Amino acid sequence: MKKESNNTQSLSSFFGEGTFMKGTLKFNGALRFDGKFEGEIITNDTFIIGKSGIINANISAGSLFNSGEVTGNVSANHKIDINAEGKLLGNIKTPMLHIQEGAQFNGSCEMQRDRKAKEDILSQESSEKNNYLHSINKRRIKIGAGVLAGLLIIFALSNISISLNIIDKFNNLIEREDPVEIMQKGVSLKESGMTDEAITAFNKLAHLDLKDPHIHLTTARAFMEMGLEDEAVSEYKKTINLNPDNLEPYNELIQLYKKKEMDDELITILKRTIEKDNKNLEMHLDLVALYEKKNMVDDAYHEYKNIVQLSPEHEGSLYNLGEISLSKGLEDEAVEMFKRVIIINDKNIEGHLNLANIYYKKGLEGESLNEYKKVEEINSVHLEAANNRGFKALSIEKLDTAAAEFNKVIEVDEKNVRAHLGFAMIYGRKGANDKAVQECKKAIEISPHHAPALNRLARLYVKQNINIDEGIKLSKEAIQINSNSPEYLDTLSDLYYIKREFDNAIETINKAIWLKPEDIYYRKQLKKFTTAKNTKK
Repeated sequence: MKKESNNTQSLSSFFGEGTFMKGTLKFNGALRFDGKFEGEIITNDTFIIGKSGIINANISAGSLFNSGEVTGNVSANHKIDINAEGKLLGNIKTPMLHIQEGAQFNGSCEMQRDRKAKEDILSQESSEKNNYLHSINKRRIKIGAGVLAGLLIIFALSNISISLNIIDKFNNLIEREDPVEIMQKGVSLKESGMTDEAITAFNKLAHLDLKDPHIHLTTARAFMEMGLEDEAVSEYKKTINLNPDNLEPYNELIQLYKKKEMDDELITILKRTIEKDNKNLEMHLDLVALYEKKNMVDDAYHEYKNIVQLSPEHEGSLYNLGEISLSKGLEDEAVEMFKRVIIINDKNIEGHLNLANIYYKKGLEGESLNEYKKVEEINSVHLEAANNRGFKALSIEKLDTAAAEFNKVIEVDEKNVRAHLGFAMIYGRKGANDKAVQECKKAIEISPHHAPALNRLARLYVKQNINIDEGIKLSKEAIQINSNSPEYLDTLSDLYYIKREFDNAIETINKAIWLKPEDIYYRKQLKKFTTAKNTKK
């Protein structure tokens, strides 16, 4: 890359945001600094201070371009350019000073130069002087008396006949293809409101085969500010490919993809970012939200696992992982997740309700009732509170009261399994066995592997002495779901008894007695089955 006479070169070094250095910094070539520095800086070349740069140092440079904060005296052999975001607190010495509208400068300015220096500057910086002469009529810049003297010198020089206007000089610059100069000029044009010319500059940079990630990142940001989002995407990608460890372009590209609702591309860049920064919870949450939006259940499941490993008390992710586990038939894992949810937040009504429903489906009626009562404590008008009142009324044989409560539930949620089973119990006690069977079948249709519904229908078949083989099948399925229920074992033993399979009946009821040895009823059942077996002989 050729070196121009104003010592502006292709970017040789770059120190990003978060860098802190202290001491004396000497370098050759162009350097950009976006971090913090204390001490002294010495170079004959170009020093560029980014928006996040904070410099507390005396600076001696060929040229200085400042968009950050500088506290210290500055000497530049060629020029000092303070951009709109820039601040400079200190005395300056330079043959050329350019201060954009919005910049802050507090100090004195010395702009002495010999005849040769004047000629060099006139030939190289005519466009800046013309631009400054044009802008000085529009702006009011608050500067000290020393700066005013410097500006008067620029004003005098600007009246000298200049052959090239700003566009001519800019076109010559483009033709020279010095990327750093094109980038700096593009930024200056953009900030001066000359958007078309700025676009020309950055388009030129975009089409050059550059290996400098900083130039591509600057170009991407410029395109974004000028509303050229597709062009910005391309430049962000180049930046990332050239410097995969810098997370800034990843984050900015993520925001751009979000804005453009480019979900597939967003998923890809989020996954790449997480590979670099696996502990970024926000990225994980963004990714899993996209998986859920696109109904990518398996991907969402694994991503929620990553999240709860990273943040074990993230209530929402624990709950969502429980829901997905439940949909995948992983009920034990779902129970674990919902338990963790209510440990974190005992008022999480959906956590209690999911636990209650899982327990109820498994036939763990004691555990389920405890959770349903928690739901009622949190929300006394919840549907399950009505179910609770219905079953309480059933326990004291207030069948009409129970029916009224279950009706309240069915009117709102006609697929509430618990309410249908409540009606099955009411009809069974009233001797309306056909209606009881219908309610059980409704419950099974809603929840095909619901242990209490399976067992209750099998029990109704025992009561009516019908459909015994189907009853055995239903009863075995209920026992497979909950093998520790003596009630379910008793139903199966009765079905075997009706079929006169007494050995099976005796074996099954003995399992119930082992689970609940204090229950006299099961011992009476054993005696009945044994007597029948002996009588058969």
